[in-house]
Amino acid sequence: MALKPIHSAQALIERAIFIAQQDRPKRVAVAAAQDADVISAVAQAKQDGFLDGILVGDADRIKALADEESVDISKLEIIDRKDVSDAAHEAVHIAANGDADAVMKGFLPTSALLKTVLDKDYHLRAAGTLSHCAVLDIPGYHKLLNFTDGGMVVKPNAEQKVQILENAVLVARALGLSPVKVALSGASERISDAFPHTFSDAESVKPEAGRRLKDVVIQGPLPFDLATSRAAAGYRNYEGPVLGDADIYLVDSIEEGNIVAKSLIQFAGAIFSGVIVGAKIPISLVSRTDTVMNKKSSLALACVIADYYQKENVWGGKR
Repeated sequence: MALKPIHSAQALIERAIFIAQQDRPKRVAVAAAQDADVISAVAQAKQDGFLDGILVGDADRIKALADEESVDISKLEIIDRKDVSDAAHEAVHIAANGDADAVMKGFLPTSALLKTVLDKDYHLRAAGTLSHCAVLDIPGYHKLLNFTDGGMVVKPNAEQKVQILENAVLVARALGLSPVKVALSGASERISDAFPHTFSDAESVKPEAGRRLKDVVIQGPLPFDLATSRAAAGYRNYEGPVLGDADIYLVDSIEEGNIVAKSLIQFAGAIFSGVIVGAKIPISLVSRTDTVMNKKSSLALACVIADYYQKENVWGGKR
C-alpha cells in the first residue's frame, strides 16, 4: 500500500512513528546533548516511540538539566564526554559504525559538528555539497515548504545550486512527493539585468537540474507570493505548474533563506524542521532558540530521511 505524501509537521511525526512500528525506532546520536530543549525533544520522541536516543555529552549536566525540567531520561542512553569536541567525535563515530541512523546537533557550534562529520576517517561525506533544508509547516499553506539553503552555503554558484536542489529533492522523495515542484527565487517573475542570478538560474541551473532530476517541475524566477499563492498569480495573469503549489523554494543566498524562514517561524508561527543533507546520514540541525516542538519535528524528519536512505539504498548501503 502506497503511503500518503507528508504535508505537515504532525504527519511527519506520525510517519516516523509508523516507520518505528513497521521496522524499528531509528537511533539518533546527539552531539553535546547538554541542552534542556534537546533533552526534552529526544525524551518526547522516545516516549512517542519513533527513536532511541543516545545523549553524548556532559553526563552530570545532562542529568541536572533533566531534573530541572522534570524530564524522564531513564530510557535514553547517556555517554559521558565532557569536552564538546570529544562529544562530536563520539556521536559521529557511533553513526559511522552503523550504530546510529542520524546525528543531532546539541550544545556546540554547527561548524564543530560539521567538521567532525566531514572528517575523512568517518567516510560519511558524499560527493556533492552539504546544504541545509528548512522544512516549514506554515499556517495558511497547504503543504510543507522547504527553504534551501538558508544555513550552509553563503552564495552558491550554479553548480552548487544544482547540488543544493538535488539534496532538497532527496528530502522531498523521503516525504513521498511526486512530482516535486520547485520555485527558483526572484524579486519578480521576470529575468532581469538587475538580478544577475536570474540569468544563471535560467541558463544553467534549470536545464542542468532538469537533466539530472526526474519527476521534478521547475519554474522561476518566482517571487514568494507567486510560488505559494494561486490568487497572487491570478492577479498578475501569470501561469505555470508551480504557482501556489511549491514544495521547494530555492533561494539565491544564505541571507535570503535565513531571513524569510526565521520570519515565518517567529511571526507566523511556522513549525520548523531542520536537516543538513549531502552526507551519508541526515544531520538534525536546530538552533538553540528553537522550541521543543521544532526540535522534535526535526528529529522526526531526520528519522524519515534515514529510513528513505536505507530502503532506497541511496548511498549503496555503505557508510
